[in-house]
Amino acid sequence: MIMVGALLVLAQTATLVAESDEPGIVSEDSAAMESGSEPNRNADGTEIDTVLPPRSPARSGFHSDRVSISLLAGAPISAPSGSFISHEKGYDNYLLYQIQTGQITTDLLGQQARYYNPVYESGALFIWDLEAAMTDHFGAGVSMLFSSISTRRQDVLPWRDSSDQYIMNYPDERVLYSEGALLGFLSYHPLTANRFDPYIKLRAGITFAHGYSHQYNIPDPYIFEADLNNGRGAIYGASLGINVYLNQYSALTLEFSSIGRSISADQFSNRTLNNDYLSVGVTLGFQGDGS
Repeated sequence: MIMVGALLVLAQTATLVAESDEPGIVSEDSAAMESGSEPNRNADGTEIDTVLPPRSPARSGFHSDRVSISLLAGAPISAPSGSFISHEKGYDNYLLYQIQTGQITTDLLGQQARYYNPVYESGALFIWDLEAAMTDHFGAGVSMLFSSISTRRQDVLPWRDSSDQYIMNYPDERVLYSEGALLGFLSYHPLTANRFDPYIKLRAGITFAHGYSHQYNIPDPYIFEADLNNGRGAIYGASLGINVYLNQYSALTLEFSSIGRSISADQFSNRTLNNDYLSVGVTLGFQGDGS
């Protein structure tokens, strides 16, 4: 009986070996070896039981699977312009005219009133972009933008001297305009999956502004508070830039941006403001299908 059992075991073993050698039946390890690739394994070396294909390698540059975040800081390369600035300069010019014609004769300390040339300077620009590719060349996203304009200029005080004339103050440094804006944008990238990634972005959105602005070009005896109240409006512009990828996930970014605004507030119905900036920063990219 022992001999018969041993013969049966040997017969079953021989049958299994013969079936595994039949054409068309290939084990998973044999298939992996014939395909030239190692089977997927866990960190401890054990094989992963999966039928999913291996992940595709991450690609640098812009392509249809890319999602990226950009952080940029910019410096102004032009003086601020638009009707918002020209209106304030018109106010300054009228103060000069009043001093020259003797309508304002004294300053805060009782001395002869003098006129100091005003200064208008754009501050730094900060942009945060979130972009998702729609195709290998076109993308879309959202932006947050922050900017400001400072000034050093004179104004009249809400008092009169012994001659019943306004008193001129000394130059005062203030933030004329500051904003926080939310924009959407469309982008075009002429090169696909390239280390050098030039692009164009068209931006538009809304902005909320603070600061101060005069309602009229001449001093109003009943209005001496020039704070900008309920400042808001449309913001728009275009950016031309390039990403230079250091690896599949990160790039250095250089960008030129021209930004315009159409602003309204309690003091006025509509004034424009324009600035140009050159920005530098970093871009972090993520591939949607495998990295």
